[in-house]
Amino acid sequence: MILAFVPIVIIITMNFKILPSQKELREVFIANTFILGLLIIALSKDKVEDEMTIAIRLKAMVIAFISIVIYFIISPFSDILFKIPIENLTGRHLVTVMLFEYLLMYYYLKRVR
Repeated sequence: MILAFVPIVIIITMNFKILPSQKELREVFIANTFILGLLIIALSKDKVEDEMTIAIRLKAMVIAFISIVIYFIISPFSDILFKIPIENLTGRHLVTVMLFEYLLMYYYLKRVR
């Protein structure tokens, strides 16, 4: 899980001088490299990859997908209910949360088996 932060740390330590107009571009680049790090972790194989591990991966992906769909359906209604300004849900937010959910569920299901 810590490996997901490595691309961000590398980019921040480079310490480029950034103009105020490029600040948003840097934030987008950092978010995308974080997603790339999570994706690399999610696609990496275990030392022993058998049918049980593949089944656990599939189950974790299904649980992550269903929970994220439910979250994104319920989120605007909960914002209205608690009178919070409705946040703009982006694809980047969706992918980040889904990869986190997948990794958490995968490691949980792997421990439980």
